[in-house]
Amino acid sequence: MRYEPTVNRGVGGGRSARVALVCVACMLCGCLTADAQDQPPRFQTTVDVTSIDVTVVDDRGKPITTLVPGEFMIRIDGNLRRVVSAEWISLIKQGDAAPVVTAPEGFSTNEGSTAGRLIVIAVDEPNIRFGGALAISRAANAFIDRLMPSDRVAVAGFGTGSPATVFTADRQRVKQAIGRMAGQKQAGKLGDFGFNIALTEALAIDRGDRVMMEQVITRECQPLTGRPDPLCPDAVLTQARSLAMDASHEGDQTIVGLRELLIGLRSIDGPKTLILISEGFLLTDPALVIELGGLAAAARTSVYALKLDGPVFDATDARMPMDPIGDRQAMAQGLETLAGAARGTLFTVTGTGASLFQQIESELSGYYLLGVESDPKDRDGKPHSIRVEVPRRGAIVRSRRQLLNTPSDLRAARTPHQAVAAALASPLLMSALPLRVASFALQGPERGRVQILIHADVGSDYSSSKVASVAYMIGDQNGKLVDNRAFDMRLLPIMSGVPSALQYSAGASLPPGDYTLKLAVVEGGRVGSIEHTIHATLGQASGMTLSELMVGGPIEVGELLQPTIGYQVTFGAVHGYVEAYGAKTDGITVEYEVAKDAESPALLDVDVPPHAAGEGRMIFSKVMPVHQLPPGRYLLRAVFSEGGRSVKTLMRAFEIAPPKVLMTSADGLTSSSTFDTGLFLPIDEGAIHPAFQRETATHPETLEPFIARVDDSARTTFRQGVSFLTAGDFTKAEASFKQVINPDTDSTAPLAYLAASFAASGHDIEAASAWQTALVDGTDLPQIYEWLGGALMRNHAYGEARAILEEAAEKWPADTRFTKPLAMLHATFGSGREAMRTLERYLEERRDDRDAYYMAVQWIYLVHAAGAYVHNRADDLKLAHSYAAAYERAAGPQIPLVKQWIDYLDNEKR
Repeated sequence: MRYEPTVNRGVGGGRSARVALVCVACMLCGCLTADAQDQPPRFQTTVDVTSIDVTVVDDRGKPITTLVPGEFMIRIDGNLRRVVSAEWISLIKQGDAAPVVTAPEGFSTNEGSTAGRLIVIAVDEPNIRFGGALAISRAANAFIDRLMPSDRVAVAGFGTGSPATVFTADRQRVKQAIGRMAGQKQAGKLGDFGFNIALTEALAIDRGDRVMMEQVITRECQPLTGRPDPLCPDAVLTQARSLAMDASHEGDQTIVGLRELLIGLRSIDGPKTLILISEGFLLTDPALVIELGGLAAAARTSVYALKLDGPVFDATDARMPMDPIGDRQAMAQGLETLAGAARGTLFTVTGTGASLFQQIESELSGYYLLGVESDPKDRDGKPHSIRVEVPRRGAIVRSRRQLLNTPSDLRAARTPHQAVAAALASPLLMSALPLRVASFALQGPERGRVQILIHADVGSDYSSSKVASVAYMIGDQNGKLVDNRAFDMRLLPIMSGVPSALQYSAGASLPPGDYTLKLAVVEGGRVGSIEHTIHATLGQASGMTLSELMVGGPIEVGELLQPTIGYQVTFGAVHGYVEAYGAKTDGITVEYEVAKDAESPALLDVDVPPHAAGEGRMIFSKVMPVHQLPPGRYLLRAVFSEGGRSVKTLMRAFEIAPPKVLMTSADGLTSSSTFDTGLFLPIDEGAIHPAFQRETATHPETLEPFIARVDDSARTTFRQGVSFLTAGDFTKAEASFKQVINPDTDSTAPLAYLAASFAASGHDIEAASAWQTALVDGTDLPQIYEWLGGALMRNHAYGEARAILEEAAEKWPADTRFTKPLAMLHATFGSGREAMRTLERYLEERRDDRDAYYMAVQWIYLVHAAGAYVHNRADDLKLAHSYAAAYERAAGPQIPLVKQWIDYLDNEKR
């Protein structure tokens, strides 16, 4: 698409105020209330069902994927329910799945993206000793590296100053956040008077257990010598209460953090996984943890609690713990209760925890979506207990403990504005509407800022314009929102009536740096969203500043002073556009080269004229025809030179789209009359409009058969006319030949050379008429057919020319004067296969025509690119290789291009 490099404001920009980040829990979720558009399958049955997601693994943590509905036993509120359906939903790419669509360099795409997983790694810093989380961080990083590209990970740290991230695909950012969390629990806090009091003892004392209080006071205040310290009992009580209060506060911090996190996750549709890393937390109120289980169920969040197995003896504390086993059990109670109340499992981590992360990874590979026969009470909005069992030996079930449904599993229809806002807010990408996005940096009018052009291909196969709801937001590397828009607009295809993606363009002015763009589009009930990295950076070379090189396939040709953006070229030309800024731009020259890759020789090259566009700004824009290149990936190289020396080369990839394939048989076109139509082949303009060769016509060998037909009395005048023609005096030559014409004698020769005089002076219409008259009696002279055919082609009377040349070829089948032009005429009339066969006959006789070898390889390539054969694949390939070798031996100037055609033929697939 071609557009002006300006910011696109759209309609209804005020709606962008709806897009905001509101709190820490909402930050973890991405931003707005989200509702994933790529929803899990829904049941199409005549039975009203309730959806339940369940994971079933074996005793090694491997998912069991072969279960059928009859193998599930489900009780809701203690009542057995019938399982109507059980569908295994895989969340990882299978071996036989379609290959992932790879976006071209500089582009981002949501095409082929799988339904990702949402994973939160929460680190309970208040309940982890300083340095206690370092051992597991390496295993967590390896787990993150193995996730799929479509997965999104967030980090939530509990505790003062703990880092957190939004759901993101930036694995490095996630690992950096985890690496910053080493643990905040420290021994020797304020209120520690050095007594050796166990946590269990402190908790008992804090609850008012007088027996425990007396035991601890007696033990800790017993003097080794002398009189007892009267202040000791109060100090023991103070330390015990401080220890209990600190443990309770740390436990409350964890519960509050989990509660806020789960409330935030509840706003995002779809299953989620929470991996909680902790050394355990004190459970002061079991009802609070039970509430967390309900919140986890409402948020469709599975909880995996990883309890770090800390040492029995703390190296930083010289005191021998009084009740290490009891203390560990007290701290583990919170995690155990949480794991029991939520869908998940408690793992005790010893060592690095690598095997546990591998097991979690395996369990997250998919789940069962069960359709359970409904009861009206299921949709009363109240929690209902669930128990799922699978009697298969070794099967372990991970399921929610509660069911909390809205009045219906089916959502109310949303407006396009609501849908695009939800897609923008969701951490996961939506792929129902394909999107492909690129961005380009230019120098804008604002000092200290970079102008960014944003281009998106929306959907595919649109022949007319459509109204779409569009929203985007741009954030910096710290997650700060720097720009956002929301609007409705009418998007156009590349060309009306020709199926293509809808074209969207926008602009932004940003300080230099890297940013993340998230774009969401809704059209016709389909939703697409995508993330793209923006590099707001301008290039530098030889004292100049350079924009990025922009490439696209324009509809029109000629001088274009705005960029055309698009990876795929479909209309036979590629447009390059780049800008240079600064005082030194006047001495710069630019050449565009099309090559296969960065190191390959140029297949096409052209000098690009500069266009001044204001003070210190120069535009280098050029459209290059590429119809002779095979379909595939290429690079456009912009080579900047100063004083004949290259100073900078910019490159941008593009793809030439394959032509439409003809409906042909497996063996090619079987007859020229039935099938060999519509396959037009390119012809050099100079070759199909051959100039009349006056020197050849006046050569003695050519003249001999004509002079023999002239009456003796007229030969002197005829020869005089030939002399005038040779000398270029066409008026006198015309007069001489007219004197020789006699209706009562054979006038073939003077008519033929009268026509030659006309042709030599540029009057081809008169020449063709005279030659046609000469053929009345001169059908035995091949020269007249040759000259007449040439004149008709110069007059663009291709049909008449083909008839004359076909007649001549039938009379003189071995005469190469007719086969090559006849081949070109077949190509012009869309008879590609017949054209190639005719050219083949020509090259059997003429092995010195370098240009014909070039044309033959090109034609064979184009016939195959259109889905046809000349003979069959093996014979065509043999011919093409022989012609290419002959062209290379003749030192043809387009050897790299010929090799491209041969490479296409060698590797084509049918």
